[in-house]
Amino acid sequence: MNEFLAKHGRWLLPLIPLLLFSMVYGKIVHDRRAINPNDRLLPTPTEVWEAAKYSVTQDEFTYEIPLKEDIQASLKLFAYGYLSAVVLALLTGLAIGYWKPVSDMWEPWLKAISYVPPMSLLALVFLSLGIGTLAKSFLIFLAVYIPLARSTVLHVQAINDHQIWNAQTLGPNALEMVWGVVRRTIEPQFLDDARGLIGIAWVYLISAELIASDSGIGYRINVASRNTDIAQITLYVIVIGLIAFLMDKAMVIFNRTKNRWAFKD
Repeated sequence: MNEFLAKHGRWLLPLIPLLLFSMVYGKIVHDRRAINPNDRLLPTPTEVWEAAKYSVTQDEFTYEIPLKEDIQASLKLFAYGYLSAVVLALLTGLAIGYWKPVSDMWEPWLKAISYVPPMSLLALVFLSLGIGTLAKSFLIFLAVYIPLARSTVLHVQAINDHQIWNAQTLGPNALEMVWGVVRRTIEPQFLDDARGLIGIAWVYLISAELIASDSGIGYRINVASRNTDIAQITLYVIVIGLIAFLMDKAMVIFNRTKNRWAFKD
């Protein structure tokens, strides 16, 4: 039994909570439908499946597939905001963490800004940048950049001084030192931190689309909520979860492939 769990437990054990949830959910839905057959607050798998079929059916007027168009619109915003935040957080985090004059100038401001929830800036962002792609991408950028830049600074500052001194004996210039040694040292942790912010980026993406958008997953959820179409909302929540899960796994594979030295397993 122990040998079986050691070999297959990583894949089988997570299915147990899913099975338990399905059983409890099914019981609750059954009881609610017994009282009110027209209850739609908790959709059945059949209703979610019907919503899925509708979402992948080509529109007779626009010839577009709703689910495909919504995913493309949301991923476009996500890519603009998230990727720009990751790149800039790496560059500024290295600079602030490694060079003391830069740290003295910018780290206090980075700390101060990190205490301000990006959601509190929502109104200011929309008022100053409008309600288009730029504003929504910028909101995602803020949500990812600030915590990632700060954690990068901390990782750089935590590098052992002896490691820096040993590298300096090889005679690298400043840029070679920062990019070739410091960046390489913190890269596994940096990618893990960026991976952990995928969910936060999705929160701000959906929030921005719920407030002001004419396309995307958040927009479709908003329309479904106005129509009390819980099955459609459930479908799109599942879609978000699957996309975020695939992003997370892609980051894990990339990190462990590129930085094998940092992982024992």
